[in-house]
Amino acid sequence: MIHQMDQDVSNGRILLAEDEEAISDLLFTLLEGEGYEVTAATTGLDALSIFQRALRPFDLLLTDCHMPGMDGIELARACSRHAPDVAILYMSGAHPVEELRADLATGRRDFVPKPFSGPDLLRRIRHLLAPRFDRSLVDVPGVTYRS
Repeated sequence: MIHQMDQDVSNGRILLAEDEEAISDLLFTLLEGEGYEVTAATTGLDALSIFQRALRPFDLLLTDCHMPGMDGIELARACSRHAPDVAILYMSGAHPVEELRADLATGRRDFVPKPFSGPDLLRRIRHLLAPRFDRSLVDVPGVTYRS
């Protein structure tokens, strides 16, 4: 399933990749309510296709780490090859720290463990997008910004 919000002015463009539709719908609604332009896909392959075909680049990829077929880590690496400056926020209940160690060290990357609160997710997203939108960086507990 693919959701998309059309909006001329937004806080940023987010590609959401989450295979559990209930979680995807909830995150889509949360992010859209905060003024983000959101496109959601329930598979990594669909998300990659959307990312590569987008007429305007995405500012952030919000991806579940564990999805059938192409997982979120593979998806993020493929998107980074296509657009190296895209911010990436990984989410997972399994805490794949070792798998993500190299990716998290490259900058504009973060990991949020499931379950998470809406405010925590939004703080992390704002922090990752702050450099792109010239907003002043805010001190976000647990988030390290590397340029």
